[in-house]
Parts: sequence; structure tokens; C-alpha cells
Amino acid sequence: MKPLFSRLVLICFCVTSFFVPFMAFAIVFGGTNLGMFGYPSHECAKPLKPIRPYSLDSQWEIDSYNSDVDLYNFELRRYIDCIEEYVENAGYDIERIKEKAQEAIDEASN
Repeated sequence: MKPLFSRLVLICFCVTSFFVPFMAFAIVFGGTNLGMFGYPSHECAKPLKPIRPYSLDSQWEIDSYNSDVDLYNFELRRYIDCIEEYVENAGYDIERIKEKAQEAIDEASN
């Protein structure tokens, strides 16, 4: 029974210690990009442009190329959306940092 209790306490501690740092960000609403090891790069996958075939002699080649272009356009929209979300979250992070800096200034001036 004791090992089970110890594991439960450890799990509760790990979960609590994971969420406690995020409580400091409660004033600004929105996502964040902040990670444990500094500010991360985006993880958005940029799509590759389809390669235009040497010739479009058959309807199959035309349809295949058009399908590749449609897929590229879909993936490009997802990529742009991902980048926009990353930039938006970066703005929220900047606001959080400004708030903390202002709190420090206010504390020091009192």
C-alpha cells in the first residue's frame, strides 16, 4: 500500500508543479510559445511547391498536376494559419512580459 501512496503523491506533485508556473499568466488571455528552455521556433511545416510536369499531354497528367496544386494550396493555407497563430501567441507573450516588468517597477517604486 505504501508504494502506491508514494506514487500517487509523486504524480500529484508532478502535475501540480507543471501547472503552477502557468498560473502566473492568468491576466493575459491567449496561447503562449514559451517553453522550458527559452523561446521556441515555430513548428509549422512549410509545404513544397508541386513540380510542374515537363508536358501536360494527357488528361491524367493535367488532373494529377491540378490535384497536386490543390493539395499545395490547402497545405499552404494551413502553414500560413500556423504562422499567424505563432505570431499572435508571441504578441501575448510580449504582453505578459510587459505586465511582469511593470509589476516589478510598481513594486520598486512603492
